[in-house]
Amino acid sequence: MEDGGMAEDVPDAVKLRKDLLWGLYTDLQAHARHAETLRSTVVNFMVVIASVLVAAVVRDGSVDRADLIPCAMITIVGAIGLIFAAGYTELHERNRRRAMLLRATLDDEHFAGEPRSIRTLLATSDREHQQTPLYRWTRGLSGSTRQFWLLLPGLLLVAGIALTAVSL
Repeated sequence: MEDGGMAEDVPDAVKLRKDLLWGLYTDLQAHARHAETLRSTVVNFMVVIASVLVAAVVRDGSVDRADLIPCAMITIVGAIGLIFAAGYTELHERNRRRAMLLRATLDDEHFAGEPRSIRTLLATSDREHQQTPLYRWTRGLSGSTRQFWLLLPGLLLVAGIALTAVSL
């Protein structure tokens, strides 16, 4: 009887592990999405703030000493945005990589040897997508989106420094 009970516990332990890995995977994916959403929202907000400051600086048609404070504020907004975007890019990447490791573990433990494993399905889908003209054009134009979210606050920082230098 005890041996029969032990044999019944093994499938339960496997199912429990599978459920635990799946739960951790979905949780990490949610954290990665949250970091991405927060990063884009903050960067967009900082672009709006910098736009208002630039409008205040150039409203009279010139940049002079009276515009020093708004120009310095643009620099600060750009620096804060760059630091924030870099930090949340790293956070997103960390959570994404953790999730991919858990997904690979699920694949290896529960779908290994099957012709339609998660890994195989994703590789097939990626290959088909990467062959489309839209993919080639957009990746050639923009590269990785991680660079884009760092580029915007970086440009704000450079613009703020340039305007501050002109205002002096």
